[in-house]
Amino acid sequence: MSSDGGRNARGAKTFVAQFTKRDLMLYALGIGCCSGGYDGEEENGELRFVYEHHPKFEAFPTFLLSLPFIAERVDNGSPPTNQLRVGIRPFPPESMSSDCGILPKDFLKNQGDIEEVRGLPILHISQTMTLHSVIKASVTTNEANIDPPMKILIETRIIAVKPRSIGTFVTSETSYHQHGACVVTTQMVALILGLDSDMVVQWEAPPNNHLGGDLTMTAQAAAHLKENQLKEETTRDYHIAQNAALLYRLSGDYNPIHVEANLLGKVADERKQERGSPVLHGLCTMGYAVRAVLHHAEQKTHGGEVKFESLHCKFVKPVYVGDSIRVVVRSRNKLNVSFCVYRCNGNMPQSDQIVVRGSARFKETGRTSIVTSRL
Repeated sequence: MSSDGGRNARGAKTFVAQFTKRDLMLYALGIGCCSGGYDGEEENGELRFVYEHHPKFEAFPTFLLSLPFIAERVDNGSPPTNQLRVGIRPFPPESMSSDCGILPKDFLKNQGDIEEVRGLPILHISQTMTLHSVIKASVTTNEANIDPPMKILIETRIIAVKPRSIGTFVTSETSYHQHGACVVTTQMVALILGLDSDMVVQWEAPPNNHLGGDLTMTAQAAAHLKENQLKEETTRDYHIAQNAALLYRLSGDYNPIHVEANLLGKVADERKQERGSPVLHGLCTMGYAVRAVLHHAEQKTHGGEVKFESLHCKFVKPVYVGDSIRVVVRSRNKLNVSFCVYRCNGNMPQSDQIVVRGSARFKETGRTSIVTSRL
């Protein structure tokens, strides 16, 4: 595991997350898998994410992004015991909190500002992930323990703090380890809305000290996927059910703004605010998009298996409970795609209705190196 002794990263923390196959299934249901609306072939394809006896049962590719919300701090180098800890977790979770929210207090010029900063809203701006190897499942023949917990060690650190007029952007990197091997690296950008630049110390880690050298590769690929180069379009329409946010939050993100619309404050869309609709989790919207991306890739390989390799996703606008969204996936070839998510609500999608945009890369099975998480 990487360690730089704090010289080139800040706020470094280590956590452990424990989960079972039941958590995998609950996450997949939370992003709408097998919820109907398409042909049986697609529904059967998603069954591998929600049914433990499916011959190809596996984790949905983005499942690991939910683990920081349930992770527990490692104290004195000793992770929690193998006993599975359950129950509702506080928000923000331990892995994303400090004295002043997601920002370590040593980035504040005046320590007296901690309380003010702690109350500022936080927006998820972008998410990147790269999968490096297979996640190994626990195996048991003990019938009394048919779904034993699996353990992932999580290391997270701050790599950039950039104050701007709208607020302060905080970039963090996280690596996920199993049995001493790194299986996934991710990068997240969050905006602390309204955090004045005069209150913050700007800082950025050296580029060569980042955990994953190819974390921005899909973003660069997306820049080259010009509209006239894209072909083989797939479109998927999804309706966000009234209980969608309530179901997804059971995967660990218990932020109350996804239940109580009035808590969103000035970042809410006024039309939706009047209707009282809560905002959907950004990672849940991304999960819907990746479902369409997976279907697109499987269709273009005529049933052949491809494995998710990496993802870059930017959250442009929020999606609300009760919305209808359209995911448009386009590919340059069978292993590289770009996608856009529109909030259309019965209308033809327009460019100003884009809520999520991103790109993804796949790897054909049978090749070495990066493959999807498989349990």
